[in-house]
Amino acid sequence: MTAWTEGDVQVNDITSHYSRTGDKSKSSILLLHGITDSGRCWSRMAADLADSYDVIMTDARGHGRSGISTEEVSISVLADDAAAVVRALELQKPFLIGHSMGAVTAAAVAANYPDLVRAIVLEDPPLFDKPPSQTDINRGLMGTTEEQSTPLGWQWLFDLRTLPREERIARGRVLNPTWAKEEIGPWADSKGEMNIAILEPALAAVDTFRWREIMARIQCPILLITGDPKLGAIVTPETARQAASLWKQGEAIHIAGAGHNIHRDRYDETMRAVTAFLNQV
Repeated sequence: MTAWTEGDVQVNDITSHYSRTGDKSKSSILLLHGITDSGRCWSRMAADLADSYDVIMTDARGHGRSGISTEEVSISVLADDAAAVVRALELQKPFLIGHSMGAVTAAAVAANYPDLVRAIVLEDPPLFDKPPSQTDINRGLMGTTEEQSTPLGWQWLFDLRTLPREERIARGRVLNPTWAKEEIGPWADSKGEMNIAILEPALAAVDTFRWREIMARIQCPILLITGDPKLGAIVTPETARQAASLWKQGEAIHIAGAGHNIHRDRYDETMRAVTAFLNQV
């Protein structure tokens, strides 16, 4: 039975919530989630890492139980929040593992706060060459319809949030039939917990992220995990090659059969890649 603790720290202009498990005397891992998720969406991976690491899962601002402010949201701001959590909890050069928005946040922390980070794992980070509204993968995410203010492509989220928890879980099983059962509950909870006002600013922050500049400044080891664009993954083989030409020390691993949610779609393969990387750096 995994033992969890919960806490809050004041970071910058908000209260940031976190969950924690594992042995605090061991090396720390900070897990950073994607847009609309929460820290507890990492529960399955955190439980499997807890025997060997001190694992901390934060809720990004506007997500989970963390606060939201009127400050402009950017990846730099999210990175400042994550760095403040590291300092507040007195973590000693943790590993950072991030998915999607959390992945580019991890990259920004490594670039902007090199002394705070040991190594980073980037799971399908949104490394866009064009604004999402011009790509096949994210067509319409940044626009709104003329009839309503709902961002195009996200009506499913607005619909989901109107449902009771058990119905959100049932819908999650339908939408994500290949995911393990333990992934669905935290996913469903996160959709109800997030402050919907964060959606468009967060999408805009991801869209304007200057990933080439950030990647070139990262000094620590990097593991980039990619999936299949035809299944919804963002990072293409060409983008992965461009990233590899910029970083100082890194490797890219492709996991076939996975979409954007690589660790949920192909959990065993993802964990093998992650644990091998953690063990070697």
